[in-house]
Amino acid sequence: MEREHGDENTTLHSRSIPHNVSSLTFALPSKYSVMMFRPVPSTREAYGNQPTLHDDHASREQRWGSIMAKMEVSVASTVPNPGGLMVHYRGGALASTSTSTSTPNNPYFSVLSAPGATIHSHSAVPPALGSTWKMRFREWIQRQRTSPTNEESEKKQFFERSVRILHSLVLKTIVTTIKAGKAEMEVAIHPNLITADNIVVHFSPDEGEAAYFIQTECREAFNLADLVTKYHAMSALGMIAYQLFTRGGGPPLSSCQPAVSDWVGHGRILCMDEHGDATENAAEGSNRLKRQRALGDDQCKINTTMIHSGVPYPLCRFVVDLIGGEGTDGLLFRSDSSFHSFADILSDLKQMTENPDAFIHMSIKDQWRLSFGEKMHGRESEKKVIMDVASRVSGTTSNDALFEALALLLPRNKQQIVMVTGKAGSGKTRLVVEVRKSLENLGWLFLSCKFDRIVHAEPLSVLASAFDEFLENNLRSSRHEKIAAALQKSMLLDDMSILSKHVPCITKYACDTLLASNNVEVSREQIHQLFIKLLGVLSVDGQPIAFFVDDLQWIDAASIDLFLALVNSSQLDLSSAGPHTSKKTKTLFIGSFRDNEVDDNHHVAQMLKKLKCTSSVEITDVAVCGFDQDTLNRIVSESLCLPLRKTKSLSEIILLKTDGIVIHIIEFIGRLTMEGILCHSFVRGWEWDSEVIESCPISESVAELFTFKLKKLPSDVLLGLKICSIFGTQIDPRIINLVHDFDGDKTVDINSVLSAASEHGLVESTGTTSMFKFSHDIIAQATFDLIPEEERSQLNQNLATALIKNALAAYEIDLVIFVIVDLISRIRNSDIIDPKTCVLYARMNEKAAKKALAVPDFSSAVKYSESGLSFLHDSHWETHHDLTLGLYQISVTALYSCTNGNQGLLKERIHAVFQNSKSLEEEFKTRHVWIRMLSTTSLEIAINECHILLERLGEPIDFSCDSFAHVCSEVVRVKGLFLERKQDFSKLTHMTDPKKLNAMKILSSLLVIYHHHQLAHIGFLASSRMVEMSVEFGYCEDSAFALASFAAVVVSILGDIDEGCSLARMALALVSKSRHTLNHSLPAVLSAVYGHVLVWKEPIQATLDRILHGCRLGFDYGNIEFAVHNAKTTSSDLSFNVRMSVNLLLHEIEVLSQKCSQHDQLSYAEIYLTPIYNVLRGLKGLNEQALPPLLQFISNDELKGRTMKEADQLCYRIQLSVEIVHSFILRNIEKCQSMIDVIKGGDMRERLTYNFVIVDFYAGLTACYLARKTREESWKENARIVRNKIERLVKHSEWNFENKFLLLKAECHYAEGEIDGAIGSYEAAVSSARDHKFVNEEAVACELAGYFFVEQGDEVKSKMMFTQAHDAYIKWGAIHKAKSLLQG
Repeated sequence: MEREHGDENTTLHSRSIPHNVSSLTFALPSKYSVMMFRPVPSTREAYGNQPTLHDDHASREQRWGSIMAKMEVSVASTVPNPGGLMVHYRGGALASTSTSTSTPNNPYFSVLSAPGATIHSHSAVPPALGSTWKMRFREWIQRQRTSPTNEESEKKQFFERSVRILHSLVLKTIVTTIKAGKAEMEVAIHPNLITADNIVVHFSPDEGEAAYFIQTECREAFNLADLVTKYHAMSALGMIAYQLFTRGGGPPLSSCQPAVSDWVGHGRILCMDEHGDATENAAEGSNRLKRQRALGDDQCKINTTMIHSGVPYPLCRFVVDLIGGEGTDGLLFRSDSSFHSFADILSDLKQMTENPDAFIHMSIKDQWRLSFGEKMHGRESEKKVIMDVASRVSGTTSNDALFEALALLLPRNKQQIVMVTGKAGSGKTRLVVEVRKSLENLGWLFLSCKFDRIVHAEPLSVLASAFDEFLENNLRSSRHEKIAAALQKSMLLDDMSILSKHVPCITKYACDTLLASNNVEVSREQIHQLFIKLLGVLSVDGQPIAFFVDDLQWIDAASIDLFLALVNSSQLDLSSAGPHTSKKTKTLFIGSFRDNEVDDNHHVAQMLKKLKCTSSVEITDVAVCGFDQDTLNRIVSESLCLPLRKTKSLSEIILLKTDGIVIHIIEFIGRLTMEGILCHSFVRGWEWDSEVIESCPISESVAELFTFKLKKLPSDVLLGLKICSIFGTQIDPRIINLVHDFDGDKTVDINSVLSAASEHGLVESTGTTSMFKFSHDIIAQATFDLIPEEERSQLNQNLATALIKNALAAYEIDLVIFVIVDLISRIRNSDIIDPKTCVLYARMNEKAAKKALAVPDFSSAVKYSESGLSFLHDSHWETHHDLTLGLYQISVTALYSCTNGNQGLLKERIHAVFQNSKSLEEEFKTRHVWIRMLSTTSLEIAINECHILLERLGEPIDFSCDSFAHVCSEVVRVKGLFLERKQDFSKLTHMTDPKKLNAMKILSSLLVIYHHHQLAHIGFLASSRMVEMSVEFGYCEDSAFALASFAAVVVSILGDIDEGCSLARMALALVSKSRHTLNHSLPAVLSAVYGHVLVWKEPIQATLDRILHGCRLGFDYGNIEFAVHNAKTTSSDLSFNVRMSVNLLLHEIEVLSQKCSQHDQLSYAEIYLTPIYNVLRGLKGLNEQALPPLLQFISNDELKGRTMKEADQLCYRIQLSVEIVHSFILRNIEKCQSMIDVIKGGDMRERLTYNFVIVDFYAGLTACYLARKTREESWKENARIVRNKIERLVKHSEWNFENKFLLLKAECHYAEGEIDGAIGSYEAAVSSARDHKFVNEEAVACELAGYFFVEQGDEVKSKMMFTQAHDAYIKWGAIHKAKSLLQG
């Protein structure tokens, strides 16, 4: 090698190695000592501001070209020059000659001829699609070089192809071995064979272009695991890459084999001793370092050559790092920025292949601006968990009716809930957004909403916004008409009107104009049911629905109730096969909350605890933590468009500073860019100074980073954002514009503020409306925290004053009332001095409380009413009587309706109303609440209060004479009065007298009180008076219930079934006349009509479905008292003796129990439902198990003992009736008779109820058995009495009673010894039971007939009847009984 110092012209007769290590940091692997040339300069110091590409190249070469130039000189003569290439470098100009020739096999490529020949360019057609070819590497390079690639896209394609070829070659160079349980990559081919002459490029349609080595075995021995071998192979691959990317057009490189056995590092010489260990010579190192610095002005031209050849800078950097420098004489040197493992090489190539725009071409949009892209990193496992849950929800559908029928017999899938938890900014929402994309691609529907840290929205508006947004988005889709049709089918116009107050977009789907429903009282359960229906309507084509609720840590009490109702609705639908059942909507609920802000006492924790106790719900927890090192490095790598190995050190620092929290990472990197610590070069990409970054202080929270960012904003923009932050995360320009003059001038230009904040990434548009929102809750909080605490109260007052004034002027006060009262609640009491202002604030709270009560949101109503009262002074009853009374009445109603209302405060408010009311009309609502409170604790006081109130209303009733005879005579009197006016009843007008209307309410309450406290015979007097008042003064909401109850009285007391049924049908007709009473009074009406009247006329299976419908309506619309009563009637009185399937009945009872639990009626489930549940499980042969959601099993004997102790006669009789039927079926006749004797001793035997008819039926069968056994005439007489009684009922309904009468007739014939009559009656009884769908009574009839034929010695017929009995029991579901029958 010859080099002339000081001369501009330098000639190199060798290949030179590239030198592109920007940090100038070099190191050996851990086996050797680590050495560095000099400290890394800071970003600003090293690069400064480089405006042009030329200056960037020059500065880069100036920084470290001299060092790499010395490396060129040192190694130039160590490797022969294969290929006969010579490069002359003079004055910065490059000239090349070629001594190689090549003949193309395909005319598509241009041909490079022998030296001095002319270059010919051919423009033939490329190889045919599907063809396969191969050629030597040099030939391929020459063809690429001579092929025209003028278009930018063609150039990009060439480099992408070249990267893939190089990737395939690297894979051929290495082999993976397992050492000590770890996979390691070692060199598989001798480095001397890694040359251009030993490579073939191959193309096939399946694999594309790839490369492989011609010769793979070498005679020279080499150590695969030796570092020298590995680095030699890397350098050889670097030379191949250099030729590949420059298409052979750059100057040739040397083989990088050093001529001496030492290298400079930190002024020291590193050598290998005889044992292969590293040694150093400090003196020689110092001398060499001086010589190194003497060459510092020389410039390295290799990277410049590659860039001038059109090679993208990332590929230049890759080639230089790949060559790195190596030696074969026991000496080793590679820089820190060079490759030290094949894994890193493959990683770089993979990134280039997967994202060429970023990692090859540097052509991504706004590459000089920091971008984190849309790709989700490091959440694959969490996403898979959620997607697996979603697959369980969607399940497998089938159009096969048989398959669907069989599916009903399988265990029902639980309602699935996913709870995503993590700290603020950890990426919870981002994870669900990614899940949403996947689910929507699978055909799912997706609803989402987000709660705010500042609660000022209208109650339920957050959850309702999910529905409203979904409907708005589908207005112009093909689903619009389907949704509209489904809405019309599933909801009444009244229901849609009520729901439209929460979901305004519903009006765009209604065919008719919806009437206002402002004065309609709506129960909480009714609102819940309407939302449940709406959720089902959205899935018109059966698509599964995902409902995402974000930031649950800020959810309010009313929204929790609605969320629980939506969750439980899909699993707790009563399964009765009636006309009101609908196909179950497949729904996945996804929630997210900050687990570090939710403790065990938080309402979200309580909600989850309640859900986890529900057997029909399964919750899957997904914890989102900070990113680990590898994931964070991938994020930084892709954000900065730098290879993973380059960003590893930066990622390690960022992880220490941010704990891997996503938003913290983004803002921390953003701050580095703002401060110039992380800056961008248009050629080299992003650069940084690690030492400076390490010295940056660790922020206590990401809010500090946002604060730093916010303080750099213009003052007017920051003020506008502060105002916006007061109203929460959501920014409604309409509200901001209403407070623009809060300090007297138009201070806030909202459009300018939002525009400027959007440019800084602080706010963003919601997309669907004119609304904006802070990009993250933490930004909103950080902005709010910039408002000095001592200024917040006055600022809130100024904003509230401006908002009230401008909203009143614009007639928009109702639209912003909840925003106003939220602002008022944050004003210090000491800042409110003006009495007029206090009254104004009280009125605002009263208005908000009324709206909350109408939702209903009882918790919010209490909050607003009590807040309003806090602004009133001691003389408020005198000075502002109406305002004070209104606030007190709202407080009373809301406190009473709250599940956990303050009872002490409630009584205080009630007595204050009583003391300060000026008339009965003013205090009536409070009196009514007071009576309902007393009815649960002090029955006598409650009844006395009712009597007093009725007397004050002018409707006194004498309940002192409560004998059965007096009740009967009163019923007869009213019945006669009604019959006289019967024809005119349908023409009655509405009741308008306020006192009469209030009296009807009190009588209705009194009727319910008497009924539920087993004083129904006295309550009948109340129903009689209500019917009499309806005839005289007109009908009202309570008239239908009164008429239905009176019809039940006529049947049960007078025994007049025909007239009672006529009255019941009139009650049903009357219910439909009132627009708004259907959902409130229908459960009570259905209970009386179908449970006590029409059951004597219509097929009982049909009446049972209607009672179940009433039960469902009662639970859904808040009439819990009659929902429970319907449930009792359904399960105990009817279902056990009617249902064709024990399995179906068991499911109904479990659903009813869950419903009772949801409405705080679990004690009812324990007392009334547990006995029949235990019996049914016994008939099936199942083990003892507590009725869900009860946690502890209770036996029927224990329950009977408890009810006897509590003197609950009604419950005791119901328990006995179930046990009577069960004992008879199990042939425990003695036990059956003993319980019959107990139940006959009751004082209600005069009443006609279906339950008592069933008891009579089995009492008659028992009497026949005992008559045959004891031969006592009294038993025969008892049986005949029962038979005759049921025979009379057959005249009213053959369907319900014929089979019972025929079986009793057969048993009586048997007891009398009338064999022929018995045979015919048994056959008729079995046939009648089968025809009328009483499968359980068919089984009993067959079994009794079998015993009869055994007694007659007819073995064939007895066996046949027992077989039929067995089959019927199996069909019914009584497996245990069926098995015992065969064994007997």
